[in-house]
Amino acid sequence: MKEERKMIYKKIIFKAAPFLYDLSFDDRITLVGGDSGTGKTVLYNMFEDLRLTDEYNAIKLFNYRTDNIAENLKKCRNSFIVMDNADILIDDDIRRFINFELSNQYMLFLRNCDGLNVSDRSFKMLQFNNNKITLEEEL
Repeated sequence: MKEERKMIYKKIIFKAAPFLYDLSFDDRITLVGGDSGTGKTVLYNMFEDLRLTDEYNAIKLFNYRTDNIAENLKKCRNSFIVMDNADILIDDDIRRFINFELSNQYMLFLRNCDGLNVSDRSFKMLQFNNNKITLEEEL
């Protein structure tokens, strides 16, 4: 039986005063782009605390400080994986895992999508409007 492409979270909503984060996901792999200083790493850091809640305990975080990234990533099942600075972290082996481990959902802060099975709905940018932060489609 073919495994279904799974969405762990369709929305992640939380308040970090003075901001309201209202993040919607349209695809199993979300690539969050944008220049330096646009809030991607700040959002990643917010997930450090958010993942400790019952509602968002499926969040698994990976960044340049993570030891044995490939080994630890391959242990993840039914997880919402967030990877900061993914351009420098992922290799072909990790790309294959992301493409074929369909039980996970991915939010990658990444500019280069080569080798990833993504759709037009995968490409997002952080948008700020009246202290509300959302994920919007790249134009």
